[in-house]
Amino acid sequence: MGKCCFKALFLAGIFLFLIVGCEGGSKPAKPTVQRRARPQKPPPEKVEEKVVDKEEEPPYTYNPVGKRDPFKTFIALESKKTTPTAPLTPLQRYDVSELKLVGILKGPAGYRALVEDAGGKGFIITKGTLIGRENGYVKEINDNRVIIKQTHKDIFGQVKHREITMPLRKPGEGGVK
Repeated sequence: MGKCCFKALFLAGIFLFLIVGCEGGSKPAKPTVQRRARPQKPPPEKVEEKVVDKEEEPPYTYNPVGKRDPFKTFIALESKKTTPTAPLTPLQRYDVSELKLVGILKGPAGYRALVEDAGGKGFIITKGTLIGRENGYVKEINDNRVIIKQTHKDIFGQVKHREITMPLRKPGEGGVK
């Protein structure tokens, strides 16, 4: 019984302590803040408006002469010209890699060559014949090869030239019967 009484007295003491501590006691002091008095402005005096004959400036106007258009792109784009061009020849519809050199003829007018497409259709070409999709032409025909020069633009707009050599294969090398 000694333990129960001790516990009960202990709890009652804590309870009384909490009640007395929460109930009142002294209130915290209010912080003392002193406000400064604002300086008073003197009442505005009536000022007489003086009418001065003053030339009015004309309103601002924008003059775009010599200035760049802010709505146009600053990257120089190549304009597509709609000039009528000659229709493509049948050889310009093929890529050079799709054509096969079958034979070369030498005559009084110079060299001529025979090329075939994948379907077996043959075309006779001479020096200067337009051939290929990339603005190619026959630059030279020799005893055993045809040299084609192509001109194209790369992605940066620079004109690039390349030469493609089409060798004449002998019957034992394959591709020709």
